[in-house]
Amino acid sequence: MRPAHVLGVGLVLLAVASLCAQMRWAHDIKQTAAGVSTTLLRQQSGPAADPNTIVAPSTATARPTEPVFNRAVFNQTAFRHGFTSRFPNDTRGIVMCLHDNMAALGISLIQELRLLNNSLPIQVYTCLDEELSNATRSLVLEVDTLNRTEIVDVCRSVLDAKYMLQWEAVEYQNFFLKILAVLHTTFDEVLLLDADDIFLANPDVLWTIDSYVETGTLFFYDRQINFEQFFNTVLLWDHTLLNRLFDSFPYDKFGLQQPPVTDQLRASRAWQHQTAHEQDSSVVLLHKSRLGLPMLQVLWYLVDTVRYEQTYTGDKEYFWLSCLLSNVSYAFSPHPAAVVSRLDDMAKHPDTLCGSLTHYLPVKSPNPPLLHVNGKDILWPYYDSNTTFWANATWAEKEAYLVSAIPKHVTPLQANRSFEADRDKLDQTCLVHQGAVPIAAPYFASFVARRIHHTIAAAQVVVTKPPPVMFDPEAIISFDAVDAAKFENYRDS
Repeated sequence: MRPAHVLGVGLVLLAVASLCAQMRWAHDIKQTAAGVSTTLLRQQSGPAADPNTIVAPSTATARPTEPVFNRAVFNQTAFRHGFTSRFPNDTRGIVMCLHDNMAALGISLIQELRLLNNSLPIQVYTCLDEELSNATRSLVLEVDTLNRTEIVDVCRSVLDAKYMLQWEAVEYQNFFLKILAVLHTTFDEVLLLDADDIFLANPDVLWTIDSYVETGTLFFYDRQINFEQFFNTVLLWDHTLLNRLFDSFPYDKFGLQQPPVTDQLRASRAWQHQTAHEQDSSVVLLHKSRLGLPMLQVLWYLVDTVRYEQTYTGDKEYFWLSCLLSNVSYAFSPHPAAVVSRLDDMAKHPDTLCGSLTHYLPVKSPNPPLLHVNGKDILWPYYDSNTTFWANATWAEKEAYLVSAIPKHVTPLQANRSFEADRDKLDQTCLVHQGAVPIAAPYFASFVARRIHHTIAAAQVVVTKPPPVMFDPEAIISFDAVDAAKFENYRDS
């Protein structure tokens, strides 16, 4: 090659390198700024009395490009450094995570659990002071008629234990806090719940389920979504992100060997490349001492390291994946996920429901009862982009409307998980052509109405945090035009 050509190629490579460096620098600045914005957002607070205060979701931030903190290998005793529980002698308990914008739902869940005669101790996990105001903390504790609830700032605990730096702790102000809570809790047998769970029976029944007794785990399926996303992302030919994780996981780091491909794994929709969602983590049961330290170490590694490398749909997949990778037995419900109806489902598509995720009691029976609904949409009391149709509504009007919209139908029990590719523009929440039957439980409506009432009561006093940019109802009202008309008709009736 002639000198001139060499010089030309060199200049081009230099220019490309410079451009890449600038793009990387800009990306890092943007991501760091996003993290700062999220932190500032969580330090704001809005008036509690206004039923139309717009509420922001809890969001994740990207990891700043700083040197990796050389933390110690997970050790449960060190992880709880300096923490003393109110319940040192209780080996079984309930764990849930709350921030101010979900506190009203969590408060009503605590009330509901006690009304269902559940007496287990409850640990409410939060991440740093700005997640849960002092007034909300007091309310969370006061509503427990058994005085068996405590609030745990797990991020402060792990910061004190030198497991992470401040900016790393902030990145757990989202769904991943559930992983920290499971690792940190003093309960050996953990019932992990979401604040928006609506139970139709005392969840203590789950401790007696055969699969939990046999394996020390009980998981529930999510909807089957056959998209090439998350762990179902195709990397090369028919090799997915899940396959790569299974093949290249650093097993020796934990004293493990790669497990065999079991019949259970081979039969799963995840391994068959037929779903991007395997587990629903709204209810999770774990017996930690039975699962062993390697499983907990793998769980920590997934949330502390792997999640920054690949996306596996929030926290929920890490529970079954940590069992799989550490070669311990785990069990899913024998039943696929179901959903309850939304207000217009039966009129628009009576064989397809699109509402909140629902689960039948996980027993091998041809006619199991409904156990719980993961029902944020059923309970949500705040004004946001999905509820623009009740702008300026009073708390009483909101409660009445939510009660009027209580689901009346549910997807019938299915033999197997399935996904309908021809969706006629229906989104992934819909179980297309899986049918609908009336909800048989005679107490369903009264239970849900009671839960709505408690949620609305709590929402009137809990201080919430607004998002950085307020929603413009004028700009998005078209998405809710039908609901808006219905709400106006309801108010006029």
